[in-house]
Amino acid sequence: MLPGRLFWFWVVAFCLTFSGSVLPAVAQSQRATFRSRLDISVGDNPPFVATADFNGDGIPDLAVARQSLASISVMLGNGDGTFKAPTSIPVGTTPVAIAVADFNLDGKLDMAVANAGSNTISLLFGNGDGTFQPAVTLTGFTGPQFVLTADFNGDQNPDLAVANFSSSTVSVLLGNGDGTFQTPKLFMVGSGPMSIASGDFNHDGKPDMAVSDFASNNVAVALGNGDGTFRLTAALPVGSNPRTIITVDLTGDGTLDLAVVNSGFPNSLSVLLGNGDGTFQTARTITAGFSFPTSVASADFDLDGKADLAVTNCNSNTITVLLGNGDGTFQPPRSTPTGGSCPFSITTADFNADNTPDLAVAQSNSGTVSVLPGNGDGSFGARTFPTDAGPTFTIIADLNSDGIPDLAAANFNSNTISILLGIGNGTFQPEISIPVGLRPRSIAGGDFDGDGIPDLAVANSGSDDVSILLGNGDGTFRSLGAVVAGPSPASVTVADFNGDGIPDLAVTNSPSLTSQGRLTVLLGIGDGTFQTGVSFPVGTNPSFVISGDFNGDGVPDLAVANQGSNTVSLLLGIGDGTFQAARDFPVSRSPVGLAVADFNGDGILDLAVSNMDANNVTVLLGTGGGSFLAGVDFPAGITPVSVVAGDFDGDGRPDLAVANQNANAVTVLVNTAAPGTAILAPSSFQTAGPFGVGINPRSVAAGDFNLDGKLDLATANFVSNDVSVLINTTRSAPPF
Repeated sequence: MLPGRLFWFWVVAFCLTFSGSVLPAVAQSQRATFRSRLDISVGDNPPFVATADFNGDGIPDLAVARQSLASISVMLGNGDGTFKAPTSIPVGTTPVAIAVADFNLDGKLDMAVANAGSNTISLLFGNGDGTFQPAVTLTGFTGPQFVLTADFNGDQNPDLAVANFSSSTVSVLLGNGDGTFQTPKLFMVGSGPMSIASGDFNHDGKPDMAVSDFASNNVAVALGNGDGTFRLTAALPVGSNPRTIITVDLTGDGTLDLAVVNSGFPNSLSVLLGNGDGTFQTARTITAGFSFPTSVASADFDLDGKADLAVTNCNSNTITVLLGNGDGTFQPPRSTPTGGSCPFSITTADFNADNTPDLAVAQSNSGTVSVLPGNGDGSFGARTFPTDAGPTFTIIADLNSDGIPDLAAANFNSNTISILLGIGNGTFQPEISIPVGLRPRSIAGGDFDGDGIPDLAVANSGSDDVSILLGNGDGTFRSLGAVVAGPSPASVTVADFNGDGIPDLAVTNSPSLTSQGRLTVLLGIGDGTFQTGVSFPVGTNPSFVISGDFNGDGVPDLAVANQGSNTVSLLLGIGDGTFQAARDFPVSRSPVGLAVADFNGDGILDLAVSNMDANNVTVLLGTGGGSFLAGVDFPAGITPVSVVAGDFDGDGRPDLAVANQNANAVTVLVNTAAPGTAILAPSSFQTAGPFGVGINPRSVAAGDFNLDGKLDLATANFVSNDVSVLINTTRSAPPF
């Protein structure tokens, strides 16, 4: 193979990087993190999430109410957007809200939990290390739906306010400063109080309250007297069934405004601008972009100095982001998928220490908390870039020779490929759409005509051919037509199989799901055309092919994942474009993806196989003689359909990233094997993630999209018709 004819194609760079020599001593393995949604399982029906620094390390942590399990989960932050495993703390029945303060003034944060089912408040006194003492129970409440803390009487002790849904009252409990509270004082509000916000609405230095009244469709405003009592001054009409209410200065005038989400019909957000004297302007209602909104949070998400809002939508499983204009109005709403089911509560903090607000969302029906890192422009998680319909495969290459990785995606449903030219900061120009054959499934690249410009080959499973696209050097392509490639070509790879310095093609063929598959090899002529293909038998329903020198003779060999026979076929190259008879190696159920790297640092290429129906990856260590040891399986998330190798955590060892089709995520398997390891252990790969992407990812590739020296990821998302880009945020590896 002539390396210069293939050097643009970043997807092969990992195989070259990790082959040919024993890996050097490596740093200790660490977490791999990406700027993408992180989903954390916390148990059944979490209706509320709060953030605070519970262990005093300067890093925001999370506390999540687990409604059906009568407990709170605490997750301590690692400072990189990930969290330690949740610890569970028993509380009362049906916990629905959490307030955080230092109730006993010992310098350690405590929690107050509203338990709607047992009509109690649970007090959890912190130990300062993220653990808590057993709950102390306060009684005398009626359907408490919310709890809030503030200093209502100016004695420097945190007090409590509790919304009693069943009695249409608010209970005020003045703190004694030792973790105990005085007898509750009640005042009436509207019907069905659901949430409370507090602030100084009239600039008198005394905290006031605003209460969302779910059943009476208004906001009750109660001005504080400074002694822990309040006077009800207004009942302001808002939308139907108001839920969460917050205080925020939306106009930058130093006066607090109100924002409340209304979950009744029509779903809406009401904004009430403060006049500074404890009164508010008539509610301005926004209806676009909501689907059963349940919670709202505020921060400057696009870093323009103006307050923005983020709203959870339970029915659409999205977050609506409203970027503020600074005058109480907003830009058109933006929608961000949450990845789970029924996002119900939202909070914001800088979880990954990048000085940009992030989001944490409790998803009630999926039992998860999703953490979405902010990008600083009002978007969250992995950036997405539109393609044509049904992208099923993507590769990374420098298609316009500017030194910046670009993307090419095969669009199965539109019979096109999309070219997305990289800008160098992790974003891409709008797609260039190029017609190809019917139902394209795979792309490979090389310099097929010897002009020094990258070209593309596209396997078209519906027209039984491979489209040849010659590059113009600027990211555009001209079609050279198509070459016959056997029945139902599913995957294509490029290498110089006959040693003439010209890239050749290998294509998998699957006449049916149960019949023996074939591998068609087409030798390049050097002008962009190819000789008639020669066919070699492989296993049943071959779905993927990859090239590598598995016996160390300097001649490219081929490995084929056979989905129907649960095997990998190895075809050793002879050097003239022909191959020895295939030898099959058993793997797990439905192998559909392959990656090549030297995973144990012995200088011999190994294989990683993604097994769609087994939810794992099989790693087969090469022996150097064209054979493999028995495979070792590693969990890899739900329906792993594609796998790529690269050093994602910067420790010098090739890791793996897997596209999880049915989970809308990517799982990373961090390589912890010591160099020279002869036999892999179950601990040789540790999972990180899952990291959220678009809907139904079918392919994953790796490249450095923002030119920071770290490998990023891209997925082709079949249902959402886009490519997700996950920027690598892993911190530098620690010294070893």
